[in-house]
Amino acid sequence: MPGDFDPRLVFVKTAAGSAEVVERSHGLSGAQRRILILLDGRRRLADLPPFARPRELEPIIADLATRGLIALAGIADDPSPEEAQAHEERQRAVLVRLRGTLAGAFELELGTDGRILEARLRDCVSLDVLRQLVREAVETIRRARGDAAAERVLDRVRPVYGALVPEAR
Repeated sequence: MPGDFDPRLVFVKTAAGSAEVVERSHGLSGAQRRILILLDGRRRLADLPPFARPRELEPIIADLATRGLIALAGIADDPSPEEAQAHEERQRAVLVRLRGTLAGAFELELGTDGRILEARLRDCVSLDVLRQLVREAVETIRRARGDAAAERVLDRVRPVYGALVPEAR
């Protein structure tokens, strides 16, 4: 994770942060709310990029801290080589599962215009690349075919993504 934050930093919701999850009184964006929910005193900043767009995480963390919604809980140890390898294997398995789940979805919703997105889907080499492609595809489908079509694609992704991160549902 580029920037000033140590990727090993661990943040926790404050009492105000826990209240915000329920009350929604601070007018947080969807990304801010998602990150706030995920900050549980165990996750490192390095674990959070899948839940925010590139270059979005650090400003979100800084804003949540400034608002008093989160506090620094500590610095985690680096994962052991075995933990890092197991994490990589889980990420690869989720990538394969998501590619299979989405296969044909873009062409189904966009017709032949979806073929390029389908090719890009087959070429995805990481979950970060896949997330960016899904965001782009959903917006393209939304513009071309409407909200219902975009939701059908998201409905394919959510069960796999939810299994990966249950509390992000």
